[in-house]
Amino acid sequence: FSNMELAWEMLDPNIKKIILDKKALHSSLGASFFVENFKGMEAANTNLKEYSNEHPIVRTHPKTGKKILYVNWTYTKCIVGMDKKESDELLNEIFKHQEKLEFTCRFKWTKNAVAIWDNRSVIHYAISDYYPNKGLEHKRIMDRVAIKGDKPY
Repeated sequence: FSNMELAWEMLDPNIKKIILDKKALHSSLGASFFVENFKGMEAANTNLKEYSNEHPIVRTHPKTGKKILYVNWTYTKCIVGMDKKESDELLNEIFKHQEKLEFTCRFKWTKNAVAIWDNRSVIHYAISDYYPNKGLEHKRIMDRVAIKGDKPY
């Protein structure tokens, strides 16, 4: 998990000026890479339809009022209105910044563990060690609850 409120606070001031009022295009197909390389998962990647939305690169948390970096390497494809090369370079710099250890924590799964997080202010990456023939081959049982979100601003 990586804290995007802290990532925003610690971001280079010059980058903050560039992105503060910009939007980015997010694609629903961003995570398709996750199943492409796993034997037996090919069917999960067929007939996928892409949904995309523009979101502010920097959003405000509706409860705390804090600014949050609201992009991630999986779903964010480009900065709207920016040259592709410039957009790619800037996003890559932001994505590297988001990975800094001082913004992150690692959750160790144990029997009956529960993890709850606020998708508005953290990004996360699930280690794929639960697929057959992959990694530790753990069995994953997951119940996901999503609360209706708010519109990013």
